[in-house]
Amino acid sequence: MSLKRRLEGEVEIKAGASDVHHEIFMSKPHHAAIAAPQFVQGCDLHEGELGKPGSVIIWSLTVGGKPIKVKNVIEEIDNEKMLVRQRTIEGDLLDEYKTITGICQVIAKDKETSIVKWAFEYEKLHPNVPELSDLLDTALAVAQHIDDHHHAQI
Repeated sequence: MSLKRRLEGEVEIKAGASDVHHEIFMSKPHHAAIAAPQFVQGCDLHEGELGKPGSVIIWSLTVGGKPIKVKNVIEEIDNEKMLVRQRTIEGDLLDEYKTITGICQVIAKDKETSIVKWAFEYEKLHPNVPELSDLLDTALAVAQHIDDHHHAQI
């Protein structure tokens, strides 16, 4: 029985927030705490340089109503595809999951809207571990809050 999974979801945002959303997860993650403080309490650069693969960021989050900390390494940044891939290397989530990789991509839909797509690839430590649906819901809610926050500022 394979315990490897992929869970994905998407949320529609205004096209004007596309670049902002990609930039936040690429090089300004602390802005997520400003736009969505109920989900992101903070993030700190642990090593490396923001906006560069190999950088390590420690996130303080609320997922499913519970506070958690995760340490992620940025594995890939593709500005052309507006994609950021990060892998969890330490933290509360690894108590139940062997691996977790989050992929965030912003995709243009039309002149007015874009899609923020989050995918999580993960491996459970045992079959009774829940799916990462709370984490996906949180990531999509943060995307919507970033959109709302950006458009409230302009």
